[in-house]
Amino acid sequence: MRAAVLRETPLLIGVLTLAGLATTNLLDWLLRQPALPVLTGLALLSVLVLLMARGVAHHADQLAERLGEPLGTLGLTGSVIVIELALIASTMLTGESNPTLARDSMFSVLMIVLTGVKGMTLIVAARVQRQGRTQPMQPEELAAVNQSGSSAYINLITTISVLALVLPNFSQDSLEANYSLPINWLLTFVSISLYGIFLRGQVGRYRNLFLDTAQQQTSGSLSLADSTAEAPTPPGEAEGSLLKNGALMAAGLLVLVLIAESMGTLIETGINDLGLPSSLGGLLVGLLVVAPEALNAFQAAGKGELQHSLNTLYGSSLSTLCLTVPAVLAIGEFTGTAVILGLDPLESVLLVS
Repeated sequence: MRAAVLRETPLLIGVLTLAGLATTNLLDWLLRQPALPVLTGLALLSVLVLLMARGVAHHADQLAERLGEPLGTLGLTGSVIVIELALIASTMLTGESNPTLARDSMFSVLMIVLTGVKGMTLIVAARVQRQGRTQPMQPEELAAVNQSGSSAYINLITTISVLALVLPNFSQDSLEANYSLPINWLLTFVSISLYGIFLRGQVGRYRNLFLDTAQQQTSGSLSLADSTAEAPTPPGEAEGSLLKNGALMAAGLLVLVLIAESMGTLIETGINDLGLPSSLGGLLVGLLVVAPEALNAFQAAGKGELQHSLNTLYGSSLSTLCLTVPAVLAIGEFTGTAVILGLDPLESVLLVS
């Protein structure tokens, strides 16, 4: 009970923070201050977001256990993308125009997830498997990774990232690293369609591609020994737990989105006041977006559920590309805000490598 109260404390603090920002002029006062107070406020909000992200990751992990893979990770993936869009939209629509914000945030998410976080989860999963062992591990005892599902993720991530972040540099339809309006609408249609087709296959006919080998063997039916070894959870209790975790995760994400609006203003103001590179805004957005799913991936890896970790990380990268690009292009078109998609040459090389 005490642990549950402590876990929900950041959510309560977040609600109180939102109430304070809505009923006082604290944010307006802070924006008129020098760079140091602005950065201090941004740092405090960032810590609060990270603490709340830990609670969101816990509830997402509970939902994953109830719903199974890959449905368990899709709820968190679909919800976290709302945080990113709120941060990007808030930062794009306040202060001076930052046409590269969406590009920099997408690139940051890809680099953080596919290199740093993914590597750390592999290390965590390996250490968990080695604990308490006195004999060398056999190949069949290693953490089971479904290569077919991982390859499907990687192929689609590569396709969308090249279309959205590399090819705009070679477009002849625009003076900047972007496409013309008709091609942008085509890119929007392609991104959303491919993501929808992928999700349909992931939760439908090709669901087994995103399960580890142990889950594949038991997904069709349970053996008599397994069914008698564990007492089934009462339907009412299971439904109540599912609704509780879903409601708490949704509440945490809602508070995060509302706080993100204030953070977007502070990010833009702090960067402009200090004369920092505009790409730093994208990096900060990427770090905050990745936090809930990174924590969820680490928790899964700590239990030896490596495929769950990879589904979370790859799903985060794919949703960031397929959903952020259409949203940002639409915001830029309807508000007259400039949007630059093409990466710089060095960043393009890092992405391709």
